[in-house]
Amino acid sequence: MAGLGLATVAVATAAAAPPPAAVSCLECHPSHYASDGGCVDCHRGDARASRPALAHHRLLGGAAAAWGLPASPVLVRAVALRDSLGCRRCHVTGGKGERLAIDLDSVVWARTQAELRQALMHPAQAMPDFGLGATVADTLVAVLLRDGDRFGGASRYQVRFRAGSEDSLQAFAKLCGGCHQALTRDGRQGVGTAGPNLSGLLGPFYPAPPDSAWNPERLERWLRNPRAVRAGATMPPVALKPGELDAVLRSLAHPTPAAPAAPER
Repeated sequence: MAGLGLATVAVATAAAAPPPAAVSCLECHPSHYASDGGCVDCHRGDARASRPALAHHRLLGGAAAAWGLPASPVLVRAVALRDSLGCRRCHVTGGKGERLAIDLDSVVWARTQAELRQALMHPAQAMPDFGLGATVADTLVAVLLRDGDRFGGASRYQVRFRAGSEDSLQAFAKLCGGCHQALTRDGRQGVGTAGPNLSGLLGPFYPAPPDSAWNPERLERWLRNPRAVRAGATMPPVALKPGELDAVLRSLAHPTPAAPAAPER
């Protein structure tokens, strides 16, 4: 009888134990990268829900979902894209970059994929319009998510511009603003789109080959005679009055660097 009692308890305990949670994702989607984790580890969402609206909550899809796959070729392309576009000339991402615009590490995980894609495809004022399509934008989102703060990110981030420097504002508007825009320590400058965006021009993250990176001396030579620096340049020489070059340089000066840099990722 004692043995029967123990068996009865064991059966009752087994019956009371909850069944393993079902992964409803696999009812509609084939399993892939199973050795790298569960569905929600890369895609977010709720693997237990059967209703699409719940299962797909804050879902990451396409190239963006590759953020958690270190060996993915998507991330290789994403890093190259981030650097070629010069995202860090205005933003901090992966612990590196200028603080002229929002710190992406602190906010990227608080946004949906649709919001991030929209911000890249239809940029805010003073941000260059890179003409990205949805797939390329999602590729860039992958590296922003990989390097962002998943758990401690701030929902709000304020960028503060310094006051004053009216001479810099006026000089940039007069000499450069008709063709260029720039986000600077004094705020947004210029209204033109015919020339490239000059945000972070004199900093280390502006997308330029190492042998032609911008510095004050090169910028001065360029303004006085662009074709002396680059044969075939279409920009005309700029007549500089005393003090105007210094004012433009103050506008484009390398801003205060970010906090101690994290190891390159």
